[in-house]
Amino acid sequence: MVRWKIIALLFLSTIVVAAQVRPRDYSISSSFVSYDLDALTAIIAFTVENKGGDAQEASEIIASVYQGQGAEVREGLPALPAGQTRDFEILFPLEGLPPNEITTVEVRAGIDQYELDGSPIARNNRQLVYINPGDADITSGLDPAAPSYDLYLPLVNLGINFRAGGIEINGRRYSGGEFLGIAGILLAALFCLWLLSLALRLVFRRPPKFEPWQPPYAAGAWHDPNSALGRRQSWQFHAQNCTIDAPRVPNQVTVIKRLTDDAGVNLGGWEIKAVRTVQYDIYGRISRSEVVMPRKVNMQLTRLARRARRLDQAELRKAIKPVARRMCRHALAAIEKQNRMLPLALDMRFEGAQGEARVHFELYQYRSDAWHLIDEWEPEMGKLGARVPEHFTFSLNGQLPGESYREYKARLRDDVAQLLRGLFSEHHLDSAPAADDDGRGPLQPEAAEGEAGWPYAGPDDETDAH
Repeated sequence: MVRWKIIALLFLSTIVVAAQVRPRDYSISSSFVSYDLDALTAIIAFTVENKGGDAQEASEIIASVYQGQGAEVREGLPALPAGQTRDFEILFPLEGLPPNEITTVEVRAGIDQYELDGSPIARNNRQLVYINPGDADITSGLDPAAPSYDLYLPLVNLGINFRAGGIEINGRRYSGGEFLGIAGILLAALFCLWLLSLALRLVFRRPPKFEPWQPPYAAGAWHDPNSALGRRQSWQFHAQNCTIDAPRVPNQVTVIKRLTDDAGVNLGGWEIKAVRTVQYDIYGRISRSEVVMPRKVNMQLTRLARRARRLDQAELRKAIKPVARRMCRHALAAIEKQNRMLPLALDMRFEGAQGEARVHFELYQYRSDAWHLIDEWEPEMGKLGARVPEHFTFSLNGQLPGESYREYKARLRDDVAQLLRGLFSEHHLDSAPAADDDGRGPLQPEAAEGEAGWPYAGPDDETDAH
């Protein structure tokens, strides 16, 4: 009986002693690469730590080119007690390495019969370091070839190489987690910059406006309504724009207005300050779709008006086309499908400098298959400031029956382009062309005279004439 107790005691003591003996576990960390210019070597500094039990025998450190042929450096690794760390340096030769290219070197420490190669305990016994001779400014004995990158951005001198397990940026390696962290910080910074720019635009950039206005010639009718001045003043409120859109009916009368400068140049001295499109809904004038064009459209139209006189018809048509496309895109964005058949009103606000901008009214009558100019005058301006306001309104057809939406958009762009060509083109009334673009016939000047059936007799007394 005593013998069996002694055997059990020896067996238990053996188990306790075996449990107390832990195997060693080397790991490599804190690697750093520097260069010795005189010896043409790379100094690989790293730290080896024993995270397991006491080491019983010395081992070896090996540095070699990772998955390639090249130099191999070996150094001894003494047995380290448990928990002890030691710093090491290995001199790796640069000769034979590709110049100005990054070379991956693998450092292995303590991989032997105690920590078998490929076993889980030996995973932290390896570390990859990166050697770039270009960082050392070494040219002696090396071929000065250009660096090789998977992706290179010359504007910022940024080279990127995609490696297994990470990314190299200008020779410095980042793991996947580090790269995602840097990318997240950059995206957050860009998002903050975007929010800042949005706040600055809201503070300092005023939205386009289309404020109420009153024409400077909209004064009280103090003239005799039966006199020439009184009749002219009553006609002024019927002039919507510079285009004759009245039906060609015998003895039909229409009035238009033109904006010029002192020299008679079309739109000379005038700026386009605001443009909008308005469409009432199908239930009547309960609500309406109003689109105020961006300020960029106003500036483009003003620049185009100033240089239109130097362009021929083909060049003017080409310059107007992108502006008309942009205006139609903004206008159609606010129109619902059930309201596409309704007409659009295109409003344009002008502003001219006092003393330079002029407003001319022209009265026409349709006779003998042509529009004849029978009177023209300038309005009597009221009290003005430094700027003179004016307003044009054009009408545009909605979607026609049997017309697809694509055809409607194309036709609307053409209609807007045609209106802008008529607005920017110079008008010469001292000649009679065969017909204008819309087929309304020639515009022929004629002195204002009274005639049978004509409701406007013209200036026939000295007191009412200008």
